[in-house]
Amino acid sequence: MGIFETIRSQPGRKSNGLPITVERRSESREPMLRTSTTGLTSHLWELELVPAFGLIRLCDDIDRLSRRALDQNVFFDSSVLRSAWPRLTSLLAPRGAWMLCLWESAGDGRHLRLFMPVRIHKVGFPAHKVLQPLSNEYMPLGTPLIDRDCAEESAETLLRLLSDPVLKLPSIVDFTHQREDSATYAALQNATRNLGLASHRNMAHQRAALLPDPESSTDPKPTLSKKRLRELARQLRKLEKSGPVNFHCARSKDKIVDAIEAFMILELSGWKGRKGTALYNHKKIAAFSRQIVYELAAKNHCEIFSLHQNEKPIASLIMLGRDGYLVPWKMAFDENLSAYSPGMQVMVNATNILKERGNFVEADSLAVANHTMMNRVWPDRVPIADLTIALNPDGGEILKNVVKAKERLLKMRNFARTALRKKLHA
Repeated sequence: MGIFETIRSQPGRKSNGLPITVERRSESREPMLRTSTTGLTSHLWELELVPAFGLIRLCDDIDRLSRRALDQNVFFDSSVLRSAWPRLTSLLAPRGAWMLCLWESAGDGRHLRLFMPVRIHKVGFPAHKVLQPLSNEYMPLGTPLIDRDCAEESAETLLRLLSDPVLKLPSIVDFTHQREDSATYAALQNATRNLGLASHRNMAHQRAALLPDPESSTDPKPTLSKKRLRELARQLRKLEKSGPVNFHCARSKDKIVDAIEAFMILELSGWKGRKGTALYNHKKIAAFSRQIVYELAAKNHCEIFSLHQNEKPIASLIMLGRDGYLVPWKMAFDENLSAYSPGMQVMVNATNILKERGNFVEADSLAVANHTMMNRVWPDRVPIADLTIALNPDGGEILKNVVKAKERLLKMRNFARTALRKKLHA
């Protein structure tokens, strides 16, 4: 197993991206490392699939790429990934996880141009293997990090090298949870067209978001109707009759430590606790969540908004992000006080704070389509879809089967989710 294969395409030769010669050499440090290289362009490009345990040596390069990426993805931050492995490897990627790295070597050194953690996932019956970014219910954003200075070339080189047969990867790559309005999505689409590959946009929907008001607008759009805002104010005054009510925002690492524990206890007391899906219900997920919050707080990339009554938290919201790009990751509230809308109260308070910040760019709710609360609080919508691509010219039929299987699975999950919700609230 101490072998990895390097595929080299000779410069000046037309090969449609297929390997011309294959070299094999021993590599004892990373026995599961897989690489593919091409010299078809003026620079040398190398695609590495680094096993999850090799993440530590990539952290500095990932952080540098994050700062110059076309689009941000906080879930592909090196701190988040360090938190996920090894705790959630078996849960999120039972068939293995790799760090997909596309490097460009030029005269001034070797640079990471594209990065995303990936897994091999089985879809349908009979099952088809697909390669997916590691996006899921805990990290529901699959946008790869692509260097803005060479995005088109990076995306095209990625798709060409992924098809190298010696890598033994699936013939379908499924870019899940993508923002259709992003420059990254456009780069992937253009690369697909330029290479003449079959692709399919699927699982499309819209979700709530908070975008800044246009600079020319003298009448900022409200996040809620005046009637609803008056009702929230009335509920807050009524809540105050039972004890003093205060809003808090934990940003420092010391305060975050207490805030995340309070959040998990609050979440455990609600329907997620009864269903068994609260963070506290699972030891590894709880540890993963704590470390995400601690690590990002150390970089000023995390804050926890909360609503307290009598110094006791009754609603809590975890917000992640950097450079003005934010995502509300998790929310919990005291269901015994639902008549006062504590979850809505803390979300509206956090929204007002975000909008007042000079560096605010946007916030993606990460919510499911037609989310009852988020659609009311945040007026904007962003388009979300999966982009599924057949890496081989003859992969059109497999692509159709994979897309149909995904759509069937979604219908089954929606039916089961609706039935469970009715049972819990019966």
